[in-house]
Amino acid sequence: MSDVFKARLRIGLLLFVAVLIQTTLTSDMRVFQVAPDLMILIAICAGLTGGTEAGAWVGFWSGLLTDMFLTATPVGLSALTYCLIGAGVGALRMTVLQERRALLPLTAFVGTAVGVLLFVGAGDVLGQTQLLGAGRAWLIRVMIVESTWNAVLALPVGYLYAWVARGSAGADRVGSPVKSPASPIAR
Repeated sequence: MSDVFKARLRIGLLLFVAVLIQTTLTSDMRVFQVAPDLMILIAICAGLTGGTEAGAWVGFWSGLLTDMFLTATPVGLSALTYCLIGAGVGALRMTVLQERRALLPLTAFVGTAVGVLLFVGAGDVLGQTQLLGAGRAWLIRVMIVESTWNAVLALPVGYLYAWVARGSAGADRVGSPVKSPASPIAR
């Protein structure tokens, strides 16, 4: 079995465990009635670690797993959103973003905020008016609280993803945390 295949199996297992944790434990960890979104955080970590392609693929699968548990939105909305966020973070990581310790939490915060806006915007275009039913204040609250949750959880999830993705395709091209599993972001 090749290292890439083993890494893909580990990433798949991580996604499965993360969706179980998201649907059981983190749904009870609400601050101002908003829970963290581990699945978009994993897509962001994949984009930072493996670049555009890894971010897109992991984002798609994490979104599709999320869609299987959402009953109020069409299947594929989270997959589209997370795929675009993971790919966008990966593209920025390969071209613009510099290695810094604060990169992971900052990217998780901004990426999650953009992901919430993209999810609600795409859902509104698809006729999912209930996403904006609570008003703009609710949307802003969800964006800020969910982004803060993901910024706080970014380092442990980043370490975990870097460890799980070691040996995966793309991780060696970015100069990523996979080269050093003990540290997700260089100094």
